[in-house]
Amino acid sequence: PVFVITVGDPQKVGDPLSAHIVYTVQTRTSSQAFSKSSFSVLRRYSDFLWLYDALSANNPGVIVPPVPEKNPFNISRFESEFVETRRLGLNKCVQKIANHPVLNKDQDFRFFLESDSFALDIKHRRQEGSSGGLLASFGSLTAPKFYEIDDWFDNKRAYLDALESQLKGLVKAMDIVSKQRNEFAVAISEFADTIAALSLSDLSKQLTQSLSSLAEVERLYKDMQETQGKDDIITIMGTADEYSRLINSVRLAFNSRIKLYFAWQSADTEARRIKSAQEKARRQGRTTGSMIEIAEAERRAQEAKREFDDVTKLIKMELARFEKERIEDFKVSMEEYLESMIRKQKAVSGPCSRVVEP
Repeated sequence: PVFVITVGDPQKVGDPLSAHIVYTVQTRTSSQAFSKSSFSVLRRYSDFLWLYDALSANNPGVIVPPVPEKNPFNISRFESEFVETRRLGLNKCVQKIANHPVLNKDQDFRFFLESDSFALDIKHRRQEGSSGGLLASFGSLTAPKFYEIDDWFDNKRAYLDALESQLKGLVKAMDIVSKQRNEFAVAISEFADTIAALSLSDLSKQLTQSLSSLAEVERLYKDMQETQGKDDIITIMGTADEYSRLINSVRLAFNSRIKLYFAWQSADTEARRIKSAQEKARRQGRTTGSMIEIAEAERRAQEAKREFDDVTKLIKMELARFEKERIEDFKVSMEEYLESMIRKQKAVSGPCSRVVEP
């Protein structure tokens, strides 16, 4: 199915104590799973967090696109710059979910996009939720140590650790560059004001015109630095931060495989225990259980192994998808970054040519 989804129109609602931002999520789709082809709903940031958790729980082995962090760059959550950066991140997250061949069919994704009573329905779901059964029990701190049985996963874990370190370094470097641009813009603004004041002095006409033009160029350059600082966050820095968070989603997918491994081992142990107990009882002349009980236990063990094998294959396909999208996203971000710098330099070069020597 085709999805065209936009997250936009952020609005601050609520009193000062409970104020938050709500976004309009507009959807157009050809999917027959929806009651209408076009609809829109209001969602707040915590609703997107719920969607991420739900999709991760529903789809073991799938790398779920991450929601932007609460406040990665220490900006007031109501500042226009932060709101727009978060909106862009949420929009990209939902678009990637919609483009995923597994996630776009998830019932909770459909529920998120079209429910008009979302907050109330979520409350009821949480009250009706269960502990998750056997599989969830292996996510506790008492889980036994896992020894990898596939070298591919060990190699990928080492690769992801190195990639995460590189991405965090890139985010830190771009953050420093963005802040330096803003500091430079303040200095340029002060210089432009000084030159503009000097141009009003009793000087020759030619020198006055030159100083006035120079002040104009400096103000344009100041605006360029401020805008480029914001573009740094939206382009390369934003993409690096997104993939740094996406690595956590990859690790979550890896952990779901580990849980399935322990579920398989537990079912296999139980099947062997039942079979051993019945063989011992037969040797002692006693009758306990039946062949049906053994067959059922072995079926559960085989089913658990099949789930583990399926998720193992799925994760390998998902990581290939991750790599392909990572290369494409960074390529697009770099192109946007360079194109924005070129446009800004051209915007300044015109006025620069009008500055004449006295």
